Amino acid sequence: MKKAFATLFAAAVITSTVFTVGCSTETSHEEKTSPTLTGGQKHEETTTYKNPDGSTTIDHSKSVSHD
Repeated sequence: MKKAFATLFAAAVITSTVFTVGCSTETSHEEKTSPTLTGGQKHEETTTYKNPDGSTTIDHSKSVSHD
């Protein structure tokens, strides 16, 4: 009986955490591609998210292809 109660309690905690935290909302997205000096291309991508707690997260990635 204790094991069943502990399992139900853990499931309730995990479920409430998921619903409380929620999901981030994408507020902006920008992509930029430019040539490099060696003939390749540089690709930059920036995405801004608004988090449920009101904070902002910025995700920035770069990649360079050498043709």
